Amino acid sequence: MKTWIALAVCAIAVLTIPLAARDGYIIQLLNIAMLNAIVVLGLNFATGWTGQINFGQAAFYGLGAYTTAIATKAGLPWILAPFLSVAVVVAASLVLGLPTLRLRTYYLAMTTIGFGEIVRLIIVHWEPVTGGTSGLRAIPGIRLFGFGPQGQIQHYYLLIAVLAVAVLVAGRIRHSALGRAMIATKDSEIAAEQSGVDTTRTKLLAFIIGAIYAGLAGCLYASSIRFISPDSFSGIQAVLLMTMLIVGGMGSIAGCIIGAVALTLLPEVLRFLGQWYLVLYGLGVIAVIVLAPGGLASIASTIRLRLAGAR
Repeated sequence: MKTWIALAVCAIAVLTIPLAARDGYIIQLLNIAMLNAIVVLGLNFATGWTGQINFGQAAFYGLGAYTTAIATKAGLPWILAPFLSVAVVVAASLVLGLPTLRLRTYYLAMTTIGFGEIVRLIIVHWEPVTGGTSGLRAIPGIRLFGFGPQGQIQHYYLLIAVLAVAVLVAGRIRHSALGRAMIATKDSEIAAEQSGVDTTRTKLLAFIIGAIYAGLAGCLYASSIRFISPDSFSGIQAVLLMTMLIVGGMGSIAGCIIGAVALTLLPEVLRFLGQWYLVLYGLGVIAVIVLAPGGLASIASTIRLRLAGAR
């Protein structure tokens, strides 16, 4: 009962934010935070639940965004753009995943870093198609059957709905046979194989699902922001996405959202410090990792357990 009450209060708060924050810039930041949350939810499949170190999520995010931008600017109806973006990222995840997911730990991490750099270089140097370092502008917006969101607030509610669906799908997968296989693979790959789990197939599926999340988020990013450039999908962004997952709470659906929103908004909150904001930002991230190894999502449960123990 208490859980449902807490969820209802959170839902009301989320839905009324645009009424309280009339600044369009704040709403745009929240929109970017929700897109980051979808990408981090995808990263959680491979890294949080399956235990694979994946720094290629930003590359899939970029592939989804550029696929949508190029296709819609060429005249493709927007309703087909998400399907095309998913097809591209699934193909890319298979090309990367099939030969490399037998690798473990640091070797896989290095491979995904290399993949991200390859994608970035293609985007930068394929200038006639991708716009190079200048990026692509005037990307057609979201249009479904002649209707589409207008302004930041309408995009906010659309992205809230998409994020809610992404959370529900992630929750269903977590409690399915595939989700249990992912957790078993993370806990002990050898023990999982002895129990009959096809760990290579499980890791590949986790990788593909995560890429789909990133590709769809990239599609929405291109069509809602309507400008993309390689800087938004660089190696720095890949590290930031991993940091969001760790700070929010690796393996936690709520933690993915909390980490993405917190680390998207925090630089703007600390902007008044000038050049020193990066120092405080970094110290804050380190403090969370040291003091709350389970991430921000674990703090509430830790406090509740300690209060119960005190009673």
